Amino acid sequence: MLRARFGLPVEMYADRPLLTVGAAVEALALPESLGDRVRLRLSWLPSTPVVADPRDRFWTFLVAPPLPYHPVPQRLRTFLQENGVTMPDRGSHIMLPTSDHEPGWHWANEPEPGRLGLPHRAVVLAAIRLAILQRSDRVSA
Repeated sequence: MLRARFGLPVEMYADRPLLTVGAAVEALALPESLGDRVRLRLSWLPSTPVVADPRDRFWTFLVAPPLPYHPVPQRLRTFLQENGVTMPDRGSHIMLPTSDHEPGWHWANEPEPGRLGLPHRAVVLAAIRLAILQRSDRVSA
C-alpha cells in the first residue's frame, strides 16, 4: 500500500513506515529554522514533501536524485555541513509519518495526494544555499 501511494521504496518496521534513501529518492536534513525558510522559497513547486521529527528540531526534504547520477561536490557538502545540513547516505532509512498530526513524525509540508512528486535535488540545494547566504545573522565576507 505505501509503495503504491508513494511509488518509492517504503517498508514497514515495527509498524512504522521507513523510506530507504537510494536511486529513487534522496534526503536533505536541515534544522527546523532553516527548513522553514527553504520551504517558503520552494512554495512555487507543486509538491515538496518534508518530514519533521517528533520535536520539530529537524526537517527532512525528500528529493529526486539527478539523472545521470552525480554526487554533491565536496565543497558544497562541507558548506552545508557547516550550516547543520546533512545528506543521509544511500541505504539510510527515513521515518515517514503515520498520521497527519503531531506528536510523532509528521509532515512539515505534506505531499500532494497520489503518486509522490519530488523536487530535483539541485533545486532544493539552491534554495538551501540561498537561505543560508541570506540569513540575517550571517556576516558577508
